Amino acid sequence: MKTADDARALAREVLRRTKELPPNQRLVLQLYAIMPKEPGGAVRKTARELAEDELGWTPTLFSRVRGQLVEDGWLEFVDKLSNSPIYRLGERATGQRTVIPLRSRTA
Repeated sequence: MKTADDARALAREVLRRTKELPPNQRLVLQLYAIMPKEPGGAVRKTARELAEDELGWTPTLFSRVRGQLVEDGWLEFVDKLSNSPIYRLGERATGQRTVIPLRSRTA
């Protein structure tokens, strides 16, 4: 189980690793660092929810910045939720490789 100290440590690590990035990119990465996550690290919020509710941005601006971060390896695509892509922090942002165990198929 993750604690508040774990979340703070992750946010600080992401902040430390992203010193050279533009402010908008750092802000998006910090948002992903502090949001509640699934066990594999996925943030189950849409671009619209993150942009409008959390940052006061347009979804277009948020998606453009997020796309730059995905292209550069800071964020990773995980899944789709009702046609909305879901992402998590990438290894470049956290310094840790995220490995999700495969589920076994049952007959």
